[in-house]
Amino acid sequence: MCYTESMKKKLRGQDEKSFREKYAQLRSRQARFHAELKKAAAERRELLRQSGAKAKAGAKKLGKKIAFSLKYTYALGGRLRNEIVGMLTVYNLGAAVFVRKKRHVRFDENDRRLYLNIYRPLRAAKTGKEKVFVYIHGGGWMGGWPESREAFTTRIAAAGYFVASIYYGEAPRYAHPKMIRNIYTALGWLREHAQQLNIDMSSVFVGGESAGAHLAAMAGCIATDPEYAARFDLDERAKEQKIAGLVLNCGVYDLEEVLRSGFKRADIYTQAYCGGTPLKELSEEKKREVSPIYWLTENFPPTFAISAENDKLALLTFDLVDRLRALNVPVTHFHGEGRFAVHAFAVTMALKESRRAMRQIRAFLSDLSGRKKS
Repeated sequence: MCYTESMKKKLRGQDEKSFREKYAQLRSRQARFHAELKKAAAERRELLRQSGAKAKAGAKKLGKKIAFSLKYTYALGGRLRNEIVGMLTVYNLGAAVFVRKKRHVRFDENDRRLYLNIYRPLRAAKTGKEKVFVYIHGGGWMGGWPESREAFTTRIAAAGYFVASIYYGEAPRYAHPKMIRNIYTALGWLREHAQQLNIDMSSVFVGGESAGAHLAAMAGCIATDPEYAARFDLDERAKEQKIAGLVLNCGVYDLEEVLRSGFKRADIYTQAYCGGTPLKELSEEKKREVSPIYWLTENFPPTFAISAENDKLALLTFDLVDRLRALNVPVTHFHGEGRFAVHAFAVTMALKESRRAMRQIRAFLSDLSGRKKS
């Protein structure tokens, strides 16, 4: 790849230490899966030497585990490549300059792997507390970092918001429902430190792309449907957290529809999210639980929903918008068009269509903030 001098400057400006740490973490995780795969294969060979139905059943189970591990490792390699290339090239191009950043703030004393990054305007509001925008990154539930979404999050911060971008863990280590619990632990930490941070946690905005939009939509359902909220053991500090509005970028709202969409590696992404169990093997009740589209009510937060012309998951956003309109929930639908309108395109400000989406997102947030003040 040939880099211009301008791009070289941007690369040198990357947080090298953070990048190297994450690179090492991902390589370590991949090595761990290879070791587990090798161990499982040895156990399967031993079981096959034994006789009886029980041994055969055990061998079959291990066979499935090995198949999942092989697919997962392959998919993880793809995610690693996409995240690193994206982070070094387009993901953070166009990030806002006049923003204060504080990275790797630990929000869970029981898990040092989890953290959030804070972005806020260089000039804080002279009066009142800052409005909060919580961002949940995507990555097929298997990867992604707050640091590789800074073109988006800093632009929101520059518009006058306190942005908390959450690293909530990856599947299958943090399989459902651990991810949403981690997000609510982060919300609890923010609420506990609201006075110190001078932020308004009475009602927050939440956004995310792809898998992050799925988790953001889950939070929207938890905040507005008591029956759904009761299914989760959430942080006591944040169980009643109100959500003022959602920004959902090319999200996943029905996991069964994801499998039917033809989206690349959808089977392994959803299986990892479900802890290694294929979606088709879940109970009907559990299938509904992992798909927020089944839990929408007329109280669902006002939503800015983004879809893309060249995204196989676009239909899921159209389904969501259609259902929200039927419920009379305020919803703004932005459909990206053109050759670069691909899955989750709006995370990067390098594209004209992404910048157009950002202008409308900021107008959406401003409108909601204005309504609240009036």
